[in-house]
Amino acid sequence: MKKIKAKKSQRGATLIVVLVMLVLLTLVGLWAIRGSITSLKISTNAQVVALLKQTSDSVFFTLENKTDDELVFTNMRIGDGMLNYTLRPENKGKELVFCVRGETADNFVGSRIGSVVYWQGNAIRNTDMGKNGFCQVGRTADFLSGRNAVLTQVSVRAGSSDRDWEHLMEGDDKETSKSTGIQKVVITATSLIPKLSNSDDSKINECLSNFTSFKDNLVQNETVTDCLANLNVPYSTQEMEYTMKPVRAS
Repeated sequence: MKKIKAKKSQRGATLIVVLVMLVLLTLVGLWAIRGSITSLKISTNAQVVALLKQTSDSVFFTLENKTDDELVFTNMRIGDGMLNYTLRPENKGKELVFCVRGETADNFVGSRIGSVVYWQGNAIRNTDMGKNGFCQVGRTADFLSGRNAVLTQVSVRAGSSDRDWEHLMEGDDKETSKSTGIQKVVITATSLIPKLSNSDDSKINECLSNFTSFKDNLVQNETVTDCLANLNVPYSTQEMEYTMKPVRAS
């Protein structure tokens, strides 16, 4: 009888060892799966950031290439040209906004395809030129490609002229100088991927149309990117200030 008990106890010990090994293997497998998922998330985040930055960069590359052409640059500064609207004295503090649409041949054609947004006191104004210029998540034509992944919205406003003296000759002054004033524009490109957010489309649309890209010192408002960040929408915003070159007579 004693020998039989020894065999039974040995069989029980073997079963326990096997069960412990199975638990350990399961834990190791779960750890490996969790590690691979984390690596995948890190890789995906890096890819998203790179894609958004490249998309925003392309706005400036396109604009700079276009303005190298004297005729195109001149057209931008006359009539309903994008720069002409922005630099008019009556439009100071206003932003001209347009959505970069993949199917549009020339997204920089002029103010007629854009909308305007600005602060009037503590209220936002965004209907003076209609609201078609703002990107909308539910409008497939507003995306850069047929995959409907990336939206890019561009805003243009007059830059500050507080430092115009930097461009004057030594001994010259702004009041008596016969040189023309230096004109500057600030261009902001914001790219986002709405599908990677859990926020409602309507809330993202409000971010794109109900805020300016800059902070108004009098209002102390939130910006477009502040609003997108609060909704956890992946985005990339880049801003460039350009000094307008004189147009050479042909």
